[in-house]
Amino acid sequence: AAERQCVLRSDCRQTVLVPVRQERAGSAVRGRCSGYSEQSGGTSELEMGVVCREVVKWLELHRVTCYQLYSGVYMTSLGMHGISLSVIRLDQEGTLLEFLNYPTSAPYWKPGCQNVKPPQPLPHEPKVVKYTPSSKQPNKRVNEILATICADLLGKVAELDELDRRVGDGDCGSTVEGVVKQLRKRAPDLDYSSFSSLLTQLSDIVEEHMGGSSGALYTIALTAAAAQAKLSGDVTCDEVSLSVLTECLESALSAVTRYGKAQEGDCTMLDVLYPVLRIMQLNSSADMTTLTALCSQAADTGVMKTATLKPRAGRASYIRTEETDTCSDPGAVAAATWVKAVCKCFYLDDL
Repeated sequence: AAERQCVLRSDCRQTVLVPVRQERAGSAVRGRCSGYSEQSGGTSELEMGVVCREVVKWLELHRVTCYQLYSGVYMTSLGMHGISLSVIRLDQEGTLLEFLNYPTSAPYWKPGCQNVKPPQPLPHEPKVVKYTPSSKQPNKRVNEILATICADLLGKVAELDELDRRVGDGDCGSTVEGVVKQLRKRAPDLDYSSFSSLLTQLSDIVEEHMGGSSGALYTIALTAAAAQAKLSGDVTCDEVSLSVLTECLESALSAVTRYGKAQEGDCTMLDVLYPVLRIMQLNSSADMTTLTALCSQAADTGVMKTATLKPRAGRASYIRTEETDTCSDPGAVAAATWVKAVCKCFYLDDL
């Protein structure tokens, strides 16, 4: 149990608290707060305890006193193994705290724990390093690729929502639409000084504006890809080679597989992206026209394959019906759309 707890504590820091950006912590008002940690139905009490402990410690580090902590099963998602964290800043008069503690007959509302250890005095304010772009010169090539991805994804919104209505909760298209609109808005201000920096910024945008499990998985994928890009020489966007792209995609998919617990064949976006990765690995010496055509074909084949697979991951695996077993996975369709958008840009360049 002790060994398991150490692993959970480490994973909590890496996947829950570390991604919280430094600038957000720096902009938070020091003072009192109430913490709210809920599980999605399949998380154990041990895991919730580890998460709550790390959250309180993290708040203490940033001089925020957690006066009241809520932990338990408040709103589930079909037994999903996951957590949700919320923090509310309390007013000095105590009105919000009074409302939170007001008697209720709601059967699943658990009272908060008030005996949360206050923070220890710190010798100095924690140093916050705010990110400042080193270059805001627009990159015409990258802007063209991002614009094509955005346009093609927006054209799929209705189809994605309809597919998700049949296998999930019907919001895949609207979720994609929200993050794509933000990406369009912020594209002119992105820092193109290095490929790893660009991927990190895309991860920030996705993390902030793309909800649901897709948002979390794409954030993990982009973060892992950014780390790999840095290890691969931290080249500029104009210097990115096929080998760098392949290494970044491989790292991204490995991270998604590790944290998302899905594999190729489980009827997810991995059934599109892994075949594309293999095409890139096996055709590294091919001309761009041939390579992009093969990648686009692999993406389409992956989408069609999901219509024949039995869902073993995601919400579709919980609500399996005859319809879900013959329907393409919306996440796979979205992944194929952006893959083909990238391929389209490179294909046109090579003509």
